[in-house]
Amino acid sequence: MRIAFFLNEFPALSQPFVLNQVTGMIDRGHEVDIYALSRLELEKKHPQISSHDLLDRTRFFSDMPAEYLKRLGTAFELVIKRGLWLRPVMLLKALLTSENGRSGLGLRFLYRVLALADRGAYDIIHCQFGTLGPLALKLKRLGVTDGKIVTSFRGFDITRFLATRPDYYEELFRHGDLFLPVSKSLRDKLLANGCPAEKVRILYSGIDCSRFRFSVRHRDPEEVTRLLGIGRFVEKKGWNYAIEAVARLVKSGRNVRYSIVGDGALRSDVEQKIAECGIKDSVTLLGWCEHQEITRLLEESHILLAPSVTASDGDQEGIPNVLKEAMAMGLPVISTWHSGIPELVEDGVTGYLVPERDVEALTDRLVYVCDHPEGWVEMGEKARAKIDAEFDTESINNTLEEIYISLTGLNN
Repeated sequence: MRIAFFLNEFPALSQPFVLNQVTGMIDRGHEVDIYALSRLELEKKHPQISSHDLLDRTRFFSDMPAEYLKRLGTAFELVIKRGLWLRPVMLLKALLTSENGRSGLGLRFLYRVLALADRGAYDIIHCQFGTLGPLALKLKRLGVTDGKIVTSFRGFDITRFLATRPDYYEELFRHGDLFLPVSKSLRDKLLANGCPAEKVRILYSGIDCSRFRFSVRHRDPEEVTRLLGIGRFVEKKGWNYAIEAVARLVKSGRNVRYSIVGDGALRSDVEQKIAECGIKDSVTLLGWCEHQEITRLLEESHILLAPSVTASDGDQEGIPNVLKEAMAMGLPVISTWHSGIPELVEDGVTGYLVPERDVEALTDRLVYVCDHPEGWVEMGEKARAKIDAEFDTESINNTLEEIYISLTGLNN
């Protein structure tokens, strides 16, 4: 099969779940191209980027010069190079169209068209976030490309996004071929917003279990308890509540160290919260880390904190991958009754859940887990079994391939 993946940004350290699907289809022998709205220039990259030559497979919708005259000249060169001049009607429509329906004289939509102009049709166009679906539909209707449009929904794209643009998916719901929410909770939101039930199928995001070695967790009586948090510095990750809970733990006299992997727009807020709570000596901000380093941190830690919340703008999680990775390695996790997380974490069995924004409940549960390391082993074993059974990326990619084949009628 020929498969096009539409992404928001590439390469992104925070989206290994996307890479797992992309490389999974390459490993299964399919022809894969990547199209991304934004190019990220990162020093650190997932090893799959080089092992599968993913940058060579990628074109960026936004690759146009900032200066208008240069943008115009580059567009002219690409129109010739990619053969769009041979399709004058399409070229005219591209020049007169933009994603918001106004004049396309800014050339942005033309560059969208040029990204695919010489690539032909695909069997599958898989939009990895809901917000990309309308663009794929517009390009297909224009005749730039073709293929069954599959759209994944992962959180913000059906929660926060629709709060300001409630009608954004109407055409996509009517004409898209399949919708893949990553949790039951997101499926329910899709249905509530008018997506036809017969077009919806839950497909969890998986992790490569072979990369996460299970280990029995223990802690010596005098050993420091190592807490870990991983994620972008955005409101829905609940960093303030985790920091307050850790501060209470420190003030109770317990010997803990809290390491945080991540970065983002709220970094200064996180730093300020740590200072306000007076726990600078107990918290380390590590920035973004490569996958190998994150795995080492998970191996060396005792407890993972992931107190996700519904953000003030409605943004929610799907099911955070970091929870799956920690559980696969036998690490006790503490999270919240939020979105799809209870589909992964069974409270008191494979981890612990507390209400959103409830610092007292979060602190109480954290104290309990710190003070009862004898329960870590059994919980870790049950958590790993849950991941192996339902969230292994190989099994999920097999299912995804079957979905593609079913949609297209093609045999592998």
